[in-house]
Amino acid sequence: MPTIRIPSNRTLGKICVYGAVASISAVMFMRWKLEDRVRNENYYKLAIQAVRSHKGAVSLLGEPIKESGFDMSDINNSCNAEKAQFEVSVRGSKDKGTVFFWASKSDNGWLIDRLELETKQNPNKRFLLKKSSDDPVYALPNNLDQQKKDIFH
Repeated sequence: MPTIRIPSNRTLGKICVYGAVASISAVMFMRWKLEDRVRNENYYKLAIQAVRSHKGAVSLLGEPIKESGFDMSDINNSCNAEKAQFEVSVRGSKDKGTVFFWASKSDNGWLIDRLELETKQNPNKRFLLKKSSDDPVYALPNNLDQQKKDIFH
């Protein structure tokens, strides 16, 4: 009758540690990849560019304005094929803050519906940078950007 060899506790411990490290690494990579996809979307780029070019935001935060990212696990950050809503951390030479933006997709591309800024120096006050009734700010769909490159280059 064949004997079954049971691995030692040390071997089982190593297997558990390696498995945990591999699992955590895979989850971190998938999260980074998802955040990178959002950062490359037109609505995200358009919102950050609108903050960087807004004179009020520049005077509050200072230049250069850099985005520090967002938390995909935050319930306030969401997107689908038609709408996007995010809270993005930003920082400048004078102050740090959070940009809140809402975007929707239309026939002309993505439209930033509303853009707000909350700074660390004014934590209970949100500065309205853009509202729905302002002139529309569109971002072309991703595939149209590529089509333009193909046509003009």
